[in-house]
Amino acid sequence: MAPQQPPTPSLADTVNKDMWAGPPMPLQYTSPVAVYQQRNLPLNLVALILEYVCWTLSSCARWTLANRKPSQIDDIGDLARVVRTSRLLYYMTLPRLYERVELRSYSELRYKDNGRPEGYGSGSPFAMGLNGLVTKNVAQYVRSWRLLGDWRESDLEDFSKGRVPDNSMMLNIAVRAAMERMERLQHFAWELNTKPLQTIYQGLQARSTLQSLVLKFPNTRVPRPTVVIPPLPNLREFKARDIDPLCYPDDISILLAHSKKLESLHLHWSPRMRDAGEESTNLSAYFGRCIANKAPLKLKRYSMVNLYTRATNIDLDELIDVDTLEEINFINCNTQDAITVFIDDTWRLFEPQKIPKNLKTMRGDVLDAKQASVMSQLNGLQHLYIVNAKRKPTRTSPNGVSPAANNNQFAPDLSSQSPFAPGTGSNGPDTPMSRESATIAGDYLAAITRHLGKTLKHLLLSDQWLLGGDVLVQLGRACPHLEQLGVALEEKNPENMRQVLRSLPRLWALRILIRATTQELELMQSISGNLHEQVISFELRRREWDRLKYLGIGDMVFQCGGVREVPGAGTPKSPMDPTTGEELGVRRIVKKVDREAVNHVEIWKMDCLEVI
Repeated sequence: MAPQQPPTPSLADTVNKDMWAGPPMPLQYTSPVAVYQQRNLPLNLVALILEYVCWTLSSCARWTLANRKPSQIDDIGDLARVVRTSRLLYYMTLPRLYERVELRSYSELRYKDNGRPEGYGSGSPFAMGLNGLVTKNVAQYVRSWRLLGDWRESDLEDFSKGRVPDNSMMLNIAVRAAMERMERLQHFAWELNTKPLQTIYQGLQARSTLQSLVLKFPNTRVPRPTVVIPPLPNLREFKARDIDPLCYPDDISILLAHSKKLESLHLHWSPRMRDAGEESTNLSAYFGRCIANKAPLKLKRYSMVNLYTRATNIDLDELIDVDTLEEINFINCNTQDAITVFIDDTWRLFEPQKIPKNLKTMRGDVLDAKQASVMSQLNGLQHLYIVNAKRKPTRTSPNGVSPAANNNQFAPDLSSQSPFAPGTGSNGPDTPMSRESATIAGDYLAAITRHLGKTLKHLLLSDQWLLGGDVLVQLGRACPHLEQLGVALEEKNPENMRQVLRSLPRLWALRILIRATTQELELMQSISGNLHEQVISFELRRREWDRLKYLGIGDMVFQCGGVREVPGAGTPKSPMDPTTGEELGVRRIVKKVDREAVNHVEIWKMDCLEVI
């Protein structure tokens, strides 16, 4: 019997044997695509990518369109997703994620779509966020911290018995514990409905990096401990909101007198005092120590809102050094209401001895001939905002008419058509201005065209002043550097605005002010937004409007884009309009947007009654 031959090994067995018998053999890729060796990016390049990887609308809202640049990641969701990507990005993005912390408290439970309350299985989001700052190693990255909302205080009767309730005391202790871990804290805002206690101010005093402080005082008359706020040596900006002497606010006089680096001061009193005609405050309570020390505040920005007090023999120059002022805001400080006129008129007896020569920004809602004379003495003013927003008072005047309605001396007849609709050039003025309003308007416009026009960049006029075509052209020629303009028109004639735009090569935001009744506003809102867009896009196809990016008509806001061609416009419009079909076929891309889309544009942003 012949010997059996051993079985011939298969190719797979040979390959596997050769592969695992000896040292590993390098394999050559058969793909035609070149394969490169993996390399690590330098950390500075990764950091640069993180700065510019997210260019969202929310992050660009802080930039004007003229200076729009890619900014760092600002969206919290984007930051959280980048943190969870890898260990490297976690450590590089974590400081950015906790750079600005905002905790909001709610007085009631808020439920999600699945029917469960927020914080189900643990504590409220406010409490858990505060717990994370205290127990985890993330508070060291916080630079801005804001607490706002409604804190549910229990056992309020403890205040009347001379004791702070336990939950309010525990809130202050927890906030102080988190603050002790914030080595880089620069901005702190307390906007809860309860007051901070002494322990909070002691923690703020220990933070040498603190530069900005915002305090909102409660509006309830529950007895609370009053604290003398200590000086903060490196504080540069201070905002006090809802100051009401009958609601136990804290004493800010020492803070103002000894914070030597303070540059911005914003004082916001409760509107209740002016509504009730209650004179319960005076400037000596806040600036008395500055006057006694003969050390006026060297401020750059100064704001006063809802001030209602009697003028005394205190010289305003003793409070603030006007030579350093660059921005002033006076809102709702002289309403000319029947119940407050006796107190408001006491300020007419005191005229400022010095004029702020370095003033750059001026904002207010008072239309007064004396203020116009002060404006005529200014040099270098760049921003002028006349606030048109009106607050609805909680009371009525003796004759049953709202005080805000008394100030509205006329109500323009708003047509349902857009001011840019064809065929509106023959329309006359809606309603003539009163003689007093026309006189004040003339004083303001004379100061603007003769003294301020060469340096003005932002101009928001009163919606009471209906300006004609000749006045608009003169205004445009006197202010060649305007970038934002808000004005009311006497005639609905687009040709007037075209002539103005020829003199304003830098204008990119235009707001046409319209004062309308409730019925007229409802009529305009009932018209489809597409109809408004079609009418405006037809007018904005002209070259005069090429630089315009935002257009406001009353309460409506339109964003202006590029130019598009409309098919089917091959015939002239009419025998009276010899425009060719090709020109008629060109339209401007116009889109109606919400008011939030122009919050970064100053002629909308500054038209409010709040401190900005």
